[in-house]
Amino acid sequence: MKITQIRSAVAVVPLTKPISWATAAVTEREYILVWVTGEDGLTGVGYGLGSRYPGGARIMHEVIQEQLAPLALGTDSWMTEDLWARAYQRTLLLGRRGAVMRGLSALDIALWDLNAKAAGVPLYRLLGGHRSEVPAYASGGYYSAGDPLKDLEEEIGAYLDRGFDAVKIKVGGQPLAVDAARLKLVREMIGPERRVALDANNAWTSVVDAQRAAERFAPYDPWWFEEPFGPDSAASFAELARRTSLPLATGELEATRWPFRQFLDERSVHILQPDATVCGGVTEWRRIAQMCAGFDVPVAPHWAAEIHSHLVAASPNGLAVEYFTPDRDIVNFDRLLARPLAPQKGWIRLTEEPGYGLILDNDVVVRHLRHDSHPGQMLPATHQP
Repeated sequence: MKITQIRSAVAVVPLTKPISWATAAVTEREYILVWVTGEDGLTGVGYGLGSRYPGGARIMHEVIQEQLAPLALGTDSWMTEDLWARAYQRTLLLGRRGAVMRGLSALDIALWDLNAKAAGVPLYRLLGGHRSEVPAYASGGYYSAGDPLKDLEEEIGAYLDRGFDAVKIKVGGQPLAVDAARLKLVREMIGPERRVALDANNAWTSVVDAQRAAERFAPYDPWWFEEPFGPDSAASFAELARRTSLPLATGELEATRWPFRQFLDERSVHILQPDATVCGGVTEWRRIAQMCAGFDVPVAPHWAAEIHSHLVAASPNGLAVEYFTPDRDIVNFDRLLARPLAPQKGWIRLTEEPGYGLILDNDVVVRHLRHDSHPGQMLPATHQP
């Protein structure tokens, strides 16, 4: 099927209130949106998250329009491997990660959505379905300006009321005693059988400091200890893995399969977290997940539950999907959707509609659009009649 149009734009959605974690604070979220239309009139949609600071999504938009769209227009949408390889080679000197790879990721996601719609099947079945529903955990526990324990208690209570049996909270952005008290509170609230994961967002540069934190957290039996170091600190992960019994997790900022191979070769990370909107789209995510399966390492992708629920459903080593409840307004992509995901008792049931089920609310999207490649034109429909 020939690709006839590639449209991209940036949507900026303000947060209800600022949020922060160990290494940053934000007041709005930027999203890159991509629409790929085929000669049969169907449109696939891709998306991704901009940087923590204004302007990141615009760079992705420019990469798509100036580098990737000229390469893809007029080609066969089903030749995803060929298009990915040529796009990677074309942008090799512009950046093998960051905005370039995130732009490629959004385009690749849109292609897979288009192809699944053309085939008339949900994406997880097109990829080789393993199950039709996947577990989700409630992600949050960000730092707020109020009482660090009272706010967290209210938040975790709301997750439990929704039926979640697994949650994730932030660490590394407060004194260790405060983080330990927050974790103690959560463990007491959820009981011994439910799971609590910890996300440090690259808080430490010292293995000794990260080890001290792990020792304070260990009595509360964390599900995993995520991103204690930055994404380029593979040696620190390997050293910490020798010093602590906590399962280590990372990968949300990694692009392409090669950094994941290093973690696998060194046996330094126990759970890998590839993000299809970051690592290279559906095409590259599948390679990473299958490579992890060869090492018996589970994958628990970062954010983007709409696409990742289908990828985890097609991966026997898929562990869980990260989900942000709309009421917390942390990652507010759902505000752009006509039909946001709605997990039931901590499970996401996969849609049987063709594609991966993402339906944008075009009226809302238009109100938040910036840097549209086709200004003034109506947005394509993202669902099949």
